[in-house]
Formats: sequence, structure tokens, C-alpha cells
Amino acid sequence: MRHSFCKNHPLKSSSHSCFYCKDAICTECRHHLGHHYFCGYTCFFNYHILNVSKKAKPYSIGILAFFQILLFILIGILWMGSNHRQSTQTEFRSPSIPDSAYYLALKELIDDRSISFDGFTPEVLEDKAEHRHILELPLKSQSVINIWRNDVPIITENVQKEGIVPFSIPLDYGKNSIKVLVIDPAQRILMKQQYAVMYRNPQVELFRKSILRGNADRKKLALTFDAGSDNSNTREILKILNDHQLNCTLFLTGKFMEQNVELVKEMIAAGHEIGNHTYDHPHLTTYEQNYQHQLSPDVDRDFLQRQLLKTDSVFYGITERHLTPYWRAPFGEYNSQILTWAAEAGYLHIHWTGSFDTHDWVTDESSQLYRSPEEIYEDILAIETEHPKGLNGVIMLMHLDSQRNGNHVYEILPKLIESIRNKGYVFGNITELLN
Repeated sequence: MRHSFCKNHPLKSSSHSCFYCKDAICTECRHHLGHHYFCGYTCFFNYHILNVSKKAKPYSIGILAFFQILLFILIGILWMGSNHRQSTQTEFRSPSIPDSAYYLALKELIDDRSISFDGFTPEVLEDKAEHRHILELPLKSQSVINIWRNDVPIITENVQKEGIVPFSIPLDYGKNSIKVLVIDPAQRILMKQQYAVMYRNPQVELFRKSILRGNADRKKLALTFDAGSDNSNTREILKILNDHQLNCTLFLTGKFMEQNVELVKEMIAAGHEIGNHTYDHPHLTTYEQNYQHQLSPDVDRDFLQRQLLKTDSVFYGITERHLTPYWRAPFGEYNSQILTWAAEAGYLHIHWTGSFDTHDWVTDESSQLYRSPEEIYEDILAIETEHPKGLNGVIMLMHLDSQRNGNHVYEILPKLIESIRNKGYVFGNITELLN
């Protein structure tokens, strides 16, 4: 329910409305004049001038003119006296806007530690394994509760019934500072509390990271493939992997699975491991715009987890099994918050090892990122020779689809696989690499 606030005092509840202009007013702005409530003398005189005009109309225009002149004089006096006070007031906007005057005023009230409030409790820590905290409070009817988490308003509600009222507070991973302020319609503070909730979860602790390389002391590496929606080279690549008896981890989007049901079944039959590549390959950060991994405007916990869980649901519908607990962010865009949300859904992020993005998705030959299949082959073998650990633990990135017009990188796979094996390395999927 929308709560009404005084037009002059954004923090105060409106108990009445002006009899003339109908604007909401609090008890401080209420003037009991002529058996009615008005927001000020201006509306009071306007109301009476209207009535006088109706009564005086049959008699004399002069009487009406007299009262109009008197009204203008009174309005001028009132305006001059109140102009300074009104000019210092903050403009009130909808409480749904976090930086509105309403929330700024509330924040000052919550953060004011110079006053002792009833119901204030010292900061305490409570460990939670879930990302929601249920707060139950005994509240009176018509009281207004405001709940902040980490200095951001998350709940503002006008309580309609007296009793114990539960509030579900979403938690960020780690420490959450919760501040609660309850006021009555007369703006008296009924409760002011502050405490902290610590959100910890063993699974999240284990999974909230990104794997860039496996064990650098073993001569084992993983060849991984991503698929967005196109399947242009998929069958050719699957045939090469099958011919060389190589099982890989393939990261598929939900849309790719929906459009290529039979291919997905062939991948499973061939023994490949299927990871989660989100449902429709969205940009999760702003890296494309500003080269910073800040959250994209529409990305939050619910968005990311829907992307992952919907993809798993599609895969289960095709195979009657769940995806392996690995995911790869589209475009390699992620940050610590995104990793935490994915970990809550049960997924560990698998990136790739530094120089082992083959850039097979680059089609513009004039691009600095473009490399021919032969150049990629030579670069990989050069790293194997020059790096102290060689290709130990390396996670290599390729794609099941490419829009290149010839010079497809997958064409050097047979020679690359044989050359790496001849050097004593073993290929494995991500699970084998991590084990």
C-alpha cells in the first residue's frame, strides 16, 4: 500500500488533507479554521473568497473587488514571511527513488548516534547458510517500517494490522549491516535497531572462484569448447575428437541445446562432459563499454541464477541428467559478485589459461587478435617449449562454431593433438584435470 506523506515535510505521515486544495498535510501543517482543516491561510482565504463571491454576485462587484485586493495583500505578506523557510526545504520525490529526500532524511535519522532510542540493540553477528534472513517484529497498526541493508533501503512498508510481521531480507555474501527504523503516524520513533548478519555457506566458499589452470605439476591439459547458438562447425569438430578418442568439456548455452537436441545427445553418447554457458549468452559486465567488469544494469542474483538454472533444466529435459557443476561466463565477463551468485546455484567457474584463447571466433583478418590455424599451432608449441611448466594444467579455449570464411582453427586440431601427445601430455576433461 502506498503511504501518504505531508507535502511540506517528506518524512511525516499525512493525517489529513486540505479542505480547499486537497493536498496531504501532517499535524504540524494542519490549521483548524472555520470548522475545516486547511494547509494554510492562503487556501483558507481562497475558500472564503469563493463563498463570498457567490453571495456577493447579486449585489455588488465592488465588494468582490475589495476582498480580492485584500486577498492579494495577505498572500504577499504570507509569501514574504514563509519564502525563506520553504526555500531551505528539500524537494520531496517518490520514496521508491533511493536518493529521494525521504530516504535521505531517514538515513540521517538512522545514522544519528547522538540520541538514545528505545529498542536500540548493539551490533551482533549471526551466521546464516541461506541468502535470506527472516526478521520478525511486533508492530502496531499504521506504523511505518524502514529496513536498510548495507546503507541501501530495501523495505519501506505501512503496517496495516497489529501483530508479529515477518520481513524477508535478501543478503549479500559476507557481512550484512541491517538497520531498522519504525515510526508511528505522529513521527515518534518506536524502534531503532542495528545488527549484522553474516552469510556463509561451505559450498559457496568452495565454488566462489574462477579456475584458470589445473595442476601445473602434471602433464595433463584440457581442450574445452564453447557454443552460443550456431552449430556451423560442430559436427566436424566432434568427428575429429571421436577419431582421436578425446573426451572434452563442452560449454553449451540453453538456446544451443534447444536448437540442437540430437547433437547434444551425440555429445553425451561420445562421453563428453557438458558445462553451463548460460541460457542466451548475455553480457554480464560492462567490459565491452568501459573495459571494467562492473555489473551490467540488468544483472543481479536472480538474473544470473535464472540463466544457469534454466539451462540446466533444458539439458535435463533432453538427457534426464543434470549438467556438470561447471560454468563459463559469456565473453569471459565476470567479477567476484557474479562468481558468488553462481556458487550459490552450485556452479564453479572455469575460465581458460592466459595465452590459450585461440581466438577462433575472430573473423576480421586485419584484427590484431586474428591468427591463422598454423600460427595458433606454432604459438602453442612455442609456449610448451619456453614455459617452465610447459602445457601442464592448461585449459585451452575453442568454439564449436565460427563465422570464418575458411582458415578454420579446428582444421589444425588433428596435428595439434598428435604433437602434444607425442610430447608426453595427456588430454582430459575439466573433472579429470581438477582431480
